[in-house]
Amino acid sequence: MSSSETSLVTTVVNIGLLVFRIQLEYLYSYYLRLTYLVGANKENTNWSNKEQEKESNRKEESTFINAKDITDIVQASGYIVREHVVTTEDGYILVIHQLEKPGVIHVEKGKIAYFHHGMLTNSELFVLGSEKNKSLPYLLLDLGYEVWLGNNRGNKYSRKHLKLSVTDAKFWDFSLDEFAYYDIPAILGYIKSFYRPEDKITYIGFSQGCSQLFASLSLHPYLNKYLNMFIALSPALIPKNLNHPVFRIIVDQTAKDSGFLYSLFGNRAIMSSVSFWSSIMGPKLYEKVVDVSLVYLFGWSGKNLSEDQKKLGYPHMFSNSSVKSLTHWFQIISAKRFQMFDETGKFGKTKLSILSTASKSKGHRVAPFPIAHHLDVPMVLFYGDSDILVDIECTKKLILDQNEKMASMLDVVLCPGYEHMDTLWASNVYEDVFSKVIIAIESHHRSRKNYSTMASNINSSLKRS
Repeated sequence: MSSSETSLVTTVVNIGLLVFRIQLEYLYSYYLRLTYLVGANKENTNWSNKEQEKESNRKEESTFINAKDITDIVQASGYIVREHVVTTEDGYILVIHQLEKPGVIHVEKGKIAYFHHGMLTNSELFVLGSEKNKSLPYLLLDLGYEVWLGNNRGNKYSRKHLKLSVTDAKFWDFSLDEFAYYDIPAILGYIKSFYRPEDKITYIGFSQGCSQLFASLSLHPYLNKYLNMFIALSPALIPKNLNHPVFRIIVDQTAKDSGFLYSLFGNRAIMSSVSFWSSIMGPKLYEKVVDVSLVYLFGWSGKNLSEDQKKLGYPHMFSNSSVKSLTHWFQIISAKRFQMFDETGKFGKTKLSILSTASKSKGHRVAPFPIAHHLDVPMVLFYGDSDILVDIECTKKLILDQNEKMASMLDVVLCPGYEHMDTLWASNVYEDVFSKVIIAIESHHRSRKNYSTMASNINSSLKRS
């Protein structure tokens, strides 16, 4: 089939899907009108205060679920978003977000917090808590911090390049290597430009957001001087293999042949239609699909997440990334080594050598992210013992191996029974994680003499809010 014929077929399919979606939305709106008319004809039309409150909550919930972007989400919580554009050295244009409290002009100098999301997500991830005390950026804003949220190339907010089109396969030719080498340094450098030279940033990462900083510090050690602390929530460096046997086979096969995953998903974006299916399925069905997927992939039960949290969080949880970035993680899982992308594939091997994995390892060694040799920043790691994506002993070894100074700069906090998403969204996340994060980073801005009083005041004020 020629390219023009392929384009025609794609256009027809897209038009058909659009018509189907319009019909579904029309039927849904008709159903809502019919339900309203039936309810309006009932004899008792006087709602109690409790019923009116429930209806108000449903409207607020609907506004949150149907929010088109982070601006809508944050405004629904009473805050403001300012957008900033960062251009990386290799030409990608990233949009990052700065949060503000309405009417607050002056904040305490030197209190800067930067959040970076995990794989297949975006900056919205951190402001999806079903309650205020389950959104750490809001808690820090109320304590006088300047709060920034970042985005990787290729996700919902950063699909632009100075020269490449998003339809070009070259646009999607990136992995953890590029996130670490280009994106993180560009973003941190941009944020630093707004403050005094002595002001430092508290970096708060989730999942791959932690991996990106570890990798970036190993490639650009000067970034240590930009930071006063690194808070790592569910830090994924060398994950264990996936839960289901079929997915384990896919991981192993992808590691052996990087072209395997491309043959399944192409060589551009992965999960490009997730927002479409979220809209078509509706919150309840989509929630069930996500829950089942997480069970099969990672063995997560979701037992620590409330139904309200899933309802609000799941519709905004996922975003695009490249197929290559997923391939990179499968290589890391299989190699059991925090390493850069293996670009060799089948190159450099004879027809006989592909029969032996030993021949490949002798002839080629993938470049590592040498994090232990270059880390020089205090850090606190929060993890759950029911999270297969975090091997905490392996992570500690990577940080401390041949780096004695990190022994006094590393703190590790276990959250019993926690799974991967729980360090952001668990029902008790304030008590188990966020209150401890706040005390840790506030200790860098206040004297040790007043530490115990400060800790008590912080807990009291936040619980009242």
